[in-house]
Order: sequence, then C-alpha cells, then structure tokens
Amino acid sequence: MKSNPVLSEKRKVGRPALDRRDEILDAAERLYEAMGFEKVTVTDVARALGMSPANLYRSFANRQAIDEAVTARALNAVEDEAWRVARGAVADPVHTFEQLCMDIALKMRDLLFRSGRSSDLCLAATRGNWPPVQHFMDTLHGLIRHVIAEGQRQGVMRADLPLEETTAAAFSAMAKVWHPVMLDTFGVAGLESETANITRLLLEALKTKN
Repeated sequence: MKSNPVLSEKRKVGRPALDRRDEILDAAERLYEAMGFEKVTVTDVARALGMSPANLYRSFANRQAIDEAVTARALNAVEDEAWRVARGAVADPVHTFEQLCMDIALKMRDLLFRSGRSSDLCLAATRGNWPPVQHFMDTLHGLIRHVIAEGQRQGVMRADLPLEETTAAAFSAMAKVWHPVMLDTFGVAGLESETANITRLLLEALKTKN
C-alpha cells in the first residue's frame, strides 16, 4: 500500500529532527568557546540559530541537557578513536594495549586542558560526575577488557588470570592517567612518562612468560 505523502509530511511537523539537535549543539559549542560556557544562556543559543527558546526546548529539556549532550559528543570522539585502536588487538594485543593506554591519556589531556574555553565544560562535567562521564569510563573499562581477552585468546597474555578481575585491576591502574577527576586533581605534568610506566608494569604482569 502506498504511503500518503500528506500524512508523511504531517508526521514530521513539530518533531525535532536529529540535524536540528546537532545544529543546537554546534551553536552552543561556538558560544561556549567564544564566551565561556558559564556565561552562555539558552536564549543566547536560540538567538544564534534564529529561533525562540521555546522551540529550542522542544529538542532539549533544559540547559543541563544541552551541556551533557555537548560533553557526550566530545567524549564520544575519544571513544571512537579508542575503539579504532582497540580493534588492532586482533593483530597484536600487546602493542595495541600500549598504544591504547597512551592514546587515551593524551586525548583526555587535550580535551580537558588544551581545547580552549570548551575545556571548562568538560571539567565541570568531571567535577559533577555527570552521566556522560560515567558512561565514558564504563566504555574505557570495556576497551581494556576487549584487548586483554584477545591477548588471552592468542596466548600472549596470561590465561590463568581471571578476565574480569584482571580487567578491573588494569582499569584501576590506568584511571590515574585516564579519569578526568584524577587528571583534574593531579594535573598532567609528566603524563606521558607516567602513562608509559604504568603500562609497562601492567604488561609485565599480563604477558605470558617465555
């Protein structure tokens, strides 16, 4: 049965499109960078898009929802790159583990401290332990588990170590150089060398002895 084009069009009326949400987030990010996120209001974001605040609220319930979505988008970019690296475990789990640990640490440093005024929002999300930050850390836990599991499957990492407990221990160690709260608290001086040292110690425990 053919669809009625009039009814199809009506279904679109009043429904926030995905691209409209992206437009709102793009505008918010630009304003945050120009003014600092704490000074930007929902009215500012709506005005930048030529819409009323009421229309903007059809896409996001409140200002906090916008802030969380902007934060999630920034963290998702780190996650996507981390998964790209983690997939290399099929070819070389040990090298992938090393690369993954360093890449995440450096990307979190850049996100939190080197992305201009946008860093302020990520730091606020960190201090408030917002849901996007919690989800991000859960994802990193899954990345570590994926690489260790592949290493155990290939016999280059110790299969006698319980996967879940080993993953939790490795994740706890890497949290020192990965977790936004830790980076915010202790800073990033010497981050690369500290990350390399932690990774080396973990691999000494994880790798199968010849």
